[in-house]
Amino acid sequence: MTYGLSALVSRRDFLTITALLPGALAGCIGANRPPAPRHFYLMPLTAVSGDLPQVTWSLAVDPPETVPALDTTRIALAFSENEFDYYADAEWGDAAPIMVQQVIIGSFQKSGRIGVVVNERERMRTDFQLTSFLAPFFAAGRKGAAPEVRLGLNVQLIKSRGRQTVGTRAINRAVQSSGADIASIVAAFNTGMQQVLEDLVAWTIRTGATAATAAS
Repeated sequence: MTYGLSALVSRRDFLTITALLPGALAGCIGANRPPAPRHFYLMPLTAVSGDLPQVTWSLAVDPPETVPALDTTRIALAFSENEFDYYADAEWGDAAPIMVQQVIIGSFQKSGRIGVVVNERERMRTDFQLTSFLAPFFAAGRKGAAPEVRLGLNVQLIKSRGRQTVGTRAINRAVQSSGADIASIVAAFNTGMQQVLEDLVAWTIRTGATAATAAS
């Protein structure tokens, strides 16, 4: 009888341990997981040049095209012209082309100089279309060192009626990061993008204004 009771207790202990085991294993696995990456966004312009003309035409902004290595949420680090890696502890909040499209549109809207600015998905017939190619868009340097952040947009302003190109421009900036930590690197990206956007907004408005005047 004593043997039977001992056997029953042992079986209950076994069942209890078996029931708890998946949770215990999950806890152990979870404890070894790397922390989730931090997510960062770039910011649109907060102010534009005061001498830009006020225009009444409308503009559609396409998402930039880019190379496959940059069409991602991951923040790229280039060791050389043909070798890339990505920061493990941080990502962009959107894939780079979508994020850049959003800050371009936001910058035009904040400028208050253009009547209507939309993205290509709104299927609105606009007077002009802005297309671009995004590259470079990465930090360049050695792991563990403060990199140089490089950004570039090759843009094309197209008159929607007749699909006539009225202007092209290459905008490139390089900003030295103040440190090797991801917050400093993203701050350098933001500084460089502000410089790119300032050039882009001014050039687009002036080029479009000239083309619209010539057509009238």
